[in-house]
Amino acid sequence: MARWLPHDPEGAVILLFAAVLGAVQFFRLQRRRRLMEDTPTARIRSAAQGYVELSGRVRLPDAPLHSPLTATPCAWWRFRIERRKSEGRNAGWELEQRGVSEAQFWLDDESGRCIVDPAGAEVRAVNHRSWVGATPVLIPESPGTTIWSGDAEHRYTEELILPGETLYALGQFTSIDPLQTSARDDLRDLVIAWKAEPARRAAFDSNGDGELDAAEFDQLRSAAAQQVAVNRREEAARPQTHVLHKPPGRQIFLLSTVPAQRLGTRLRWQSWAWLAASLIAAGLAGSTLLG
Repeated sequence: MARWLPHDPEGAVILLFAAVLGAVQFFRLQRRRRLMEDTPTARIRSAAQGYVELSGRVRLPDAPLHSPLTATPCAWWRFRIERRKSEGRNAGWELEQRGVSEAQFWLDDESGRCIVDPAGAEVRAVNHRSWVGATPVLIPESPGTTIWSGDAEHRYTEELILPGETLYALGQFTSIDPLQTSARDDLRDLVIAWKAEPARRAAFDSNGDGELDAAEFDQLRSAAAQQVAVNRREEAARPQTHVLHKPPGRQIFLLSTVPAQRLGTRLRWQSWAWLAASLIAAGLAGSTLLG
């Protein structure tokens, strides 16, 4: 490299670009690590609305979910299929197919449960494996049934989040109140619905003329108000629905089954490796330009 750089100024430009990229990656990873360390872990039952850190056990989604490659029951999956290339210097693996699950699943921290919507999340799964050769492939038309397919020219990679695993999460926490509308709106909608229902109208048409006069309409409205009060008491008794999802803007949405401490250590080493590469690239570029 020392002999090549003086004769190729464009190489110095590439090294400068690599140095800048390494510095950017260093600050990005350090920011992420500090965010993880500085954000206190909230409890689902008492978590504030907004950006939070949660930790709990993964529970299966309400609808059964199986990974496409191995038909493993899971809460989340991501896969990649690559084909072997053997074209001289370009030998390697070429991406052929990929996919990621966006099905929602549950997170339980013993204080409560919340729905996790993984769409748009950066996911780090400890269950990560790659292999070459035949693999069982789920048949979409027959859930739970598999066939063996594949060959030695393909490499398969599968990442899973399994039920019972501990999940560390950073994201936007939103609680949905079961009472989404006002009592006035509920009463208006119910009165309109009852007036449009022939059997209901007939029940309040005491003189049988096919029309509701003022007194009859007041009776209908009073009965509707009583029904609305009963419905709202039942709805208010239901627990709130909590959802963790992608935050607005550029805030990190992270889901990880890698333990938080290990993930923080990994981010620290990765950031310093990027900084070292950045300094080396900057030094080589500087010696070329000044030489």
